[in-house]
Amino acid sequence: MEATLKDGTVTLKIDKKTAKDIAGNITELKGEISNGARALGSVLQDGIYELENEFRQPPHAFDEQAPKQPSIED
Repeated sequence: MEATLKDGTVTLKIDKKTAKDIAGNITELKGEISNGARALGSVLQDGIYELENEFRQPPHAFDEQAPKQPSIED
């Protein structure tokens, strides 16, 4: 894990396994926990989902140049 501070912004570089471990540990905590810790867990979990999401919208999916879907009527 690497942490940097530049112009008042903290940047954390965390590998996927470490992020999963931290998010899982935060999620499992019972009782009172600070909002900042919960927010960190949520941000890490969102990042993990983005890393694992391989879907990419095809180009021109919603415009005139979109490929036509096969039809049983053709």
